[in-house]
Amino acid sequence: MKIKYVPTDNIRAMWGNKEAILRRYEGLNIYTLNRWISEMRENKQFRDGVINPTHKLVWINFELFQDFLYWKQHGYSRMKAK
Repeated sequence: MKIKYVPTDNIRAMWGNKEAILRRYEGLNIYTLNRWISEMRENKQFRDGVINPTHKLVWINFELFQDFLYWKQHGYSRMKAK
């Protein structure tokens, strides 16, 4: 799978739905995103990055999602290095 990050200029939003994540990371499909969101919910470190106000509505924190991807790649978090 080839995922391309699409930079967004002048964006103030900190949270977005699944469609916003899919637009930001071209090549990412909904099935992989759903799996990763489940992994984020199970991980104590990234649990705060996913909010479900209703059973159909999901909000994802962009910064924590990016930290989660870095953690998935390297096995540790950049947050400890900050």
